[in-house]
Amino acid sequence: MVGILLVSHGMMAEGMMDSISMFFGKNIPQLDYMRLYMDSSADEFGIEMAKKVAELDTGDGVIIFADLFGGTPCNQALRLVSDRVHLIAGMNLPMIMEFLGTREFSELNAAGLVASGQAAIIDAGAMFLSGSDAEEVDDD
Repeated sequence: MVGILLVSHGMMAEGMMDSISMFFGKNIPQLDYMRLYMDSSADEFGIEMAKKVAELDTGDGVIIFADLFGGTPCNQALRLVSDRVHLIAGMNLPMIMEFLGTREFSELNAAGLVASGQAAIIDAGAMFLSGSDAEEVDDD
C-alpha cells in the first residue's frame, strides 16, 4: 500500500488529518503529516521529511501532498521525488480522501487525483443562487 505524507506551512496538514479521521477513523496505516514552523530550518525540515518518507514506504512507495507549490514544504519534498516518491502540490481534502478510499485496491494515479481535486472546487454559492438542478447536498 502506498504511504501518504501531508506537509504544510503551519497547522494545515494537522487539520487535514483531523478532518480525515472523521471519515476514516484515527488509526489510518501509513499516513502521517509534518508542519513547518516559523522558526524551522528548511534543511532540517527536509531531513525529517526524508525520514518520514522512509518510515511510510513499506514497498509500494509514498505520495506527498503539499499545501503550496513553491513553498518550503513542497521544495523540500521535490528533493525526494523519484519513481517511488510522488508529489502533489495544492492538496485539498477531496483528493486525499479519494486516494485513501482507493489506495488498497487500485494503482496510484497522480494525474487523476489532481483532476479530482480540481473538480471538487466549486462556487457552491453561485450554484445555489442560480437554482441549479444540482444534486441536493446532505450533511454528513
